[in-house]
This record gives sequence, C-alpha cells and structure tokens, in this order.
Amino acid sequence: MKNYTLHTPEGVKDYIGAEAYLKEKIQNKIKDIFHTYSYNLIETPTFEYLDVFTLGEAGLQHPDLYNLVNRQGELVALRSDMTRAIARVVSTQNSNMPIPQRYAYMANSFRYPERYQGKLHEFTQAGIELVGKNSAEADAEVIKVAIEALKAAGLSDFTMHIGSIAFLEYILSDLGLNDEDKQAVYHAIECKDAVGLKSILESSNREADTLSLLLELIQCAGKIDLLRSIKQKITCPKSKQALTYLENIYEILEEYNISEQILFDFSILSYGKYYTGIMFQAFTRGIGSAIVEGGRYDTLLCKFGEDQPAVGFGIHINLLLQKIMQQEPLPSTNATKTLIVYTKETRKQALKAADGFRKEGLVVENSFFETIEEALKYAKEVDLGGVLYFKQEDRVEVYHLKENTMEETTISKL
Repeated sequence: MKNYTLHTPEGVKDYIGAEAYLKEKIQNKIKDIFHTYSYNLIETPTFEYLDVFTLGEAGLQHPDLYNLVNRQGELVALRSDMTRAIARVVSTQNSNMPIPQRYAYMANSFRYPERYQGKLHEFTQAGIELVGKNSAEADAEVIKVAIEALKAAGLSDFTMHIGSIAFLEYILSDLGLNDEDKQAVYHAIECKDAVGLKSILESSNREADTLSLLLELIQCAGKIDLLRSIKQKITCPKSKQALTYLENIYEILEEYNISEQILFDFSILSYGKYYTGIMFQAFTRGIGSAIVEGGRYDTLLCKFGEDQPAVGFGIHINLLLQKIMQQEPLPSTNATKTLIVYTKETRKQALKAADGFRKEGLVVENSFFETIEEALKYAKEVDLGGVLYFKQEDRVEVYHLKENTMEETTISKL
C-alpha cells in the first residue's frame, strides 16, 4: 500500500537547496526587467470562481482545470491562467484607471495537461500584460521585454517564433472552410498532424498551388524573407494586411536590435484560446515545449465587461530553470557560508561577532557541535567556505576549507 505521507501527487515537485536558490535568482532577475519597463506587480488569489477561467470558452477548458466546491456550494478553480485573473481585475477595481495599464506577475498556476509526459500540474509563470493599446509598437515592446527577461535569466540560446491567429483565420476563411473545419485544422496543427491537415485542406477543393503554399507555410518557420515571399503570393487582402502588420513589428524589433532571434512560424497555437492577432513563443534546444507563450487578445476583456485591447506573455519558469541547469552545474549555496564555533567561555564574543558579520551581508551559521573536530567534519561534508573557531578570549582560528589551511588571528583583527 502506498504511503501517501512520503510522496507527492503526480505533476508537482519539491525545490530544495541550490535548485530553489537558482529558481529564486532567476525569478528576481526577471522581475527586475519587468520593473525597468514600468510594469507593476500584481497578485491575484490562488483560487477564484470557476467562471473566471471558463468565461467565453463554452466549457472547453474544464478538463484542464483543478475544480472544487467550497463550503458555500460554489464552484471555484485553482488559478490556471494569470491573464484571465488580470482581466477580472482590470474590469473591476481598475476599470477607471488611465490607459495603458501595465501589469507584471510571478505566480504559480495549476493545470491538467492534455498529454502528461512528465509535465507539471503546478508551475510558476512570470509575465506581463499591457492593457489598452492595440498597435505594432505595443506588441513589439512586449516581445522585447520577453527577450530581455530570458537574457537576464541567463538564456542566450533561444529563438522567438512569431505567428498570427488572425492571418490563419483569414486565409482559412478565404479557402471556404467552415468553423468546424477550421477547428479541425487548428487541432491538426496543434498535434503536428501533417497528414490530417493535408486531408482537411484538400477537401476544400481549392487550387493546388494555394493548398501547397498553405501546407508549406504551416509546417515551416523562417526569417523575414519567408514572410515577405509569402506576402507576395497571397491574394486575400485581409491575409496580406495581417502579414504587413507582422512586418511592421519586425521593423520595430530591428530598431530594438533583437531581430536576429526572430522566426516567423504560423504553426504556433496556445493553451489560451482567446488570442485574436499576433502570437509568439520562445523555444530553446533541449526543452520540448515553449518556454514563453504570448500574444494579442483584444476581445477577452470585453467578456468581463471592459472593452479594451491587450497583449501579454507568460514565461514558464520551471522549463527555463531546467534549461539553465543544463547549461551549467547548480551553484553551491554553501561555498560563501562561514561556520562559527565557540566554547562556553567565548560564546558571547562569538555570537556578537557573528551578528556583526550578518549586518555586513555575510552568511554565518552557528555551530552546535561540542568539538572543533566535529564542526570541521560537518563543514567539509556540506561544502562550507570556512570555519571561525573562537578558541580563547582573544584567539580565533580561521580555517579556509577550500585551501585546506588554518591561520590564527584575534577578534579585534577580525
């Protein structure tokens, strides 16, 4: 029989020691980037009414949600998506605030993945939402912040894939596909089902050249030249306009000097079904899923009663942490720590000195061992940086464990 007191449920994990320290370090660096772009931190409840996370979705997201019934008999759900939670805030407390509104968050979300494959059910997201502006400038800024945040966290080996749900919608409508067939196309794209995708498109009875172009478009990614060549071949005015909009964003990203990491990719879709325009995802080698997901959602807030355009993204901190740990070994959190060892006679002096070191920003650990030999053995086992042994009234032994040396000094010199 399984002992549930000694195990965690499927899809969650513990973060301990160096890994927890690195995760916090990454999160703090990302929050600093958000702050420099004037995005203000927001915290929302861990659980809210179920309607917040299902509004406008006709129940499609219910299987992904952690649902429960509270003591009042109301349906609530653990937070699956910060974007929707922020949409609620914008539409209630902040409905009269000036536009644009900039929000930043660092929060855990909870979601049942469609295909588990080792994916977490509880994961940390860092992200921003820019509410109230619909422009290429706004979209470019949000993409820029995402790229800067990844770089600040220590990631350089990544590409930002940019697509457009609006472009896909226009071109599929031009092919004469009904809503049911469009959903089948989106499902095939999401599942990377090229055979199924080809079958659906061929049933539209359109020209072979058009179908061939669309199949190629949905199954490849490329630089700005790809976008411009497709734009020349497309005849649908709305589809061409959507590509022109992406081109405008790219030109702004060129001025930001970050265009080298941009790929255009019309196969990207997202858990969030509310995107209406540009969509983007960041990928890096060794990680099978997108570490950043974002895009424009100009109709979501309207469902909450506040008709405002918006764009944002979320960084999957756990995947980012996994990648950073692949690049380099975990940093030792003990190497800069010092162990203070003392006798009953020197305890007062040692504890006073330890508090002085802490005020200077040093990390000091008090020893509870009875002998210096036990203390040194422990310090080496946990990889501490050094040991200070307050041996006599004004005599201190300093042990440098990395160099395996010892020197004597006095409290006044310390």
